[in-house]
Amino acid sequence: MQMAKYRIKGTSGATANEVYELVDRLLIGRADDCNVRIANDAVSPRHCELLVSEQGDVLLTDLESGSGTRVNGVAVQKASLNSGDEISVANCRFLLQAPGLRPQRVLTEEAVRKTRSHLPWLLPTAVILAVALAWQRGWLSPIIG
Repeated sequence: MQMAKYRIKGTSGATANEVYELVDRLLIGRADDCNVRIANDAVSPRHCELLVSEQGDVLLTDLESGSGTRVNGVAVQKASLNSGDEISVANCRFLLQAPGLRPQRVLTEEAVRKTRSHLPWLLPTAVILAVALAWQRGWLSPIIG
């Protein structure tokens, strides 16, 4: 049996924190034969499916569901997915994860760029403000003389 390269993790709704391995095919829907079963009237019996192609790509197909399937907030009939993409089925959201691969949507250059810390300026600013307040209130006069 082939080792799972992909998985989807529920991030909201009835499947929150559930993890489903995606080896070849994963069927999402309300029917008993679905790999990911969601007991919600807004979910079609066989709502959508995820397939892993021979090249290792993940393809999502909406199976003519009544309420539709969204990828990253956009309604789709068919979509090629990348690690980090969000799949929405009714009120359930899933994150496509490829263990060991960098998510293409989540970790953009901007997201991984080091930010500058404002902490070094915080302490001197606090000291200056404390001295100014003490001076204004006359608390420094006994010290200064």
